[in-house]
Amino acid sequence: MKVTLSPKALEYVRREARYLSAVSPKAGHEFSNDLKRLRHDLLRFPEMGKANDEIPIPGVLRFVMGAYLVDYEVRGKQILILAIRHGRERPPALELGDDFDVEDQ
Repeated sequence: MKVTLSPKALEYVRREARYLSAVSPKAGHEFSNDLKRLRHDLLRFPEMGKANDEIPIPGVLRFVMGAYLVDYEVRGKQILILAIRHGRERPPALELGDDFDVEDQ
């Protein structure tokens, strides 16, 4: 099994790591260590997250990593981290196609 980050999640991680490292090298280091531990834990327990009511897409799970919310899904032998955000940040806008029906899920 492999854990990967979506381009959106990867960009967030890079931006947040730069910000934290500039404010506090210790905070940047802790953020990096938390991500490494998360990846390791997801490999061992891929279903450790909870269903996410904010994202009405079947199979998307959320894990709380300290102050951060991590949305991911298990796709066969891959765990794809879709998004990461600080819990105080506004949720991202969810763009659903016209043919997506939450009630059918």
